Amino acid sequence: MLLACAALMANAQGYKDGIDFFKIGKYDDAKELLERNLSTASNKAEAYYYLGQVALYQGDKALAKSYYDKGVQANPKYPFNYVGLAAVELENGNTKAAENYYKQAEKCEKKNPKVAVAMAKAYFIVDADKYAKQIEKLTANAFKWDPEDPDYYIFQGDMLGVQKQWGAAAGQYDLASQRDPNNIESHVKYTNVDFFLNPERALKSLEELLQRVPNNALVQRELAEKYFENKDYDNALKYYGIYYNNPNHFPKDEARYVQLLWFSENNDKAIEVCDEIIANPAFPAMKFFGYRYKLYNLCDKKDWEAAANAGAEFFNLADKGGMEYDVRDYSYYANALNGTNRGAEAIQTFERAMEMFPNEKGIRKQLLGIYNDNKDYVNAAKLCQTIVDSGDYTETDLYNLANSYRRIASVATDDASRQEAVAKARPAVNELLQKNPNELVYLYMASQIDVLSENNEIKGNALNSYMKLIAAVDANPTDENAAAYYKSAYRYLGYYYLQNGDNMKAKEYYTKYLQLDPNNENIRQVVDQLSTLGN
Repeated sequence: MLLACAALMANAQGYKDGIDFFKIGKYDDAKELLERNLSTASNKAEAYYYLGQVALYQGDKALAKSYYDKGVQANPKYPFNYVGLAAVELENGNTKAAENYYKQAEKCEKKNPKVAVAMAKAYFIVDADKYAKQIEKLTANAFKWDPEDPDYYIFQGDMLGVQKQWGAAAGQYDLASQRDPNNIESHVKYTNVDFFLNPERALKSLEELLQRVPNNALVQRELAEKYFENKDYDNALKYYGIYYNNPNHFPKDEARYVQLLWFSENNDKAIEVCDEIIANPAFPAMKFFGYRYKLYNLCDKKDWEAAANAGAEFFNLADKGGMEYDVRDYSYYANALNGTNRGAEAIQTFERAMEMFPNEKGIRKQLLGIYNDNKDYVNAAKLCQTIVDSGDYTETDLYNLANSYRRIASVATDDASRQEAVAKARPAVNELLQKNPNELVYLYMASQIDVLSENNEIKGNALNSYMKLIAAVDANPTDENAAAYYKSAYRYLGYYYLQNGDNMKAKEYYTKYLQLDPNNENIRQVVDQLSTLGN
């Protein structure tokens, strides 16, 4: 019930939210809200006036005049449309006609400070120097008629802002807020200046304002945006959530909300908002965005089937709204395909991304992972070789190259293929050991390559590399893979010495193996047999 009431109250703001957006200079946003809510506007004369103001500020005098005329027809006693018509005449150089329209406005509401300030603004915008006397007289009258009216102080702040006297401008906005604590224009303009000086104070001021005007779309949006600018993403998400539920929010802002939901790993809510974005056909660019982040969030949830379906729809959009796919789009889609065991399609997607974004190193790493997942070690090696041959490579690239050839050798079905892979792995392994001779991972790789060079026979090719590995592990016994390295070495050495009739050495290494893996019954039987044989 509370949510329903809040929605009704927010909707009651209607066109008035558009007025607030106009007053802080967001003309496109103002126009959208005013047009969206025009049919239900409680004061159509006021709505037409601000539509005219938007048109005038955007340089369309003819359209502005048509709105002001409609405003006069809607309510001839509403003074501001006459001020608008006066502004058009000033723009056209007809000072006398402008003065006559202002007189009509004064007849509607005598000694209204807001009308005087509105006319002063019209003079100021057209030519502040030429009409300095008129501006001075009008603002003086506004102050005389009501020194507590905030519009006078806001206009003073605006004029100071044009002169880039930001501190003085902020002071005037603050005075306006003191006279009317609920005045949205003065608060927002003040915090826009103060935010760069003291963001915490500005945010607190906006929060206090929102408590007084809880359904105002502009204040909700400003607070959410400023928290985002201040990198307080939790509060940005909170206030964007409030703003999202306001009927006067803008579809373009749904993008920021979805991003914040995604960053916070609120995937289900993000997907829900994405589906709402996708369902709105009026904004193709937003539809593109909706599919993009639906894909991302489904992948993060590891809902691979749904992610692959979303990705297919995403990449088959007929109208992308001027948007283009980026490397991350391909990456997520490829991973979704791979998650549904469509490895071949995943590889094709990554390869297409490599063609389109040849300088993106991250995509190479992911493609390498997909190749390995699908046991396509030949193409994995080709990719690694391309990277190394380019000259712009890292130790990780070298390691991946050696490992790819190691994998090819390990699954080779004939000796010639195995030896070819071993020969291609060795230069990479040797370069790695030159760079870092005591790196355990590199030493282990060297021992594996030496073992593979023996064509499934234990000839002792790996003796030297395994002894280096043992010495390096002795120096780094806390390494997380220390036990695995020791076991690999002890098993090889035990078998080698057993094959060559050195039972004492074989027993020594097999015993060390058992100390690490006491439940290995096969090794234990060998040790027991060696114990009965003696030397």
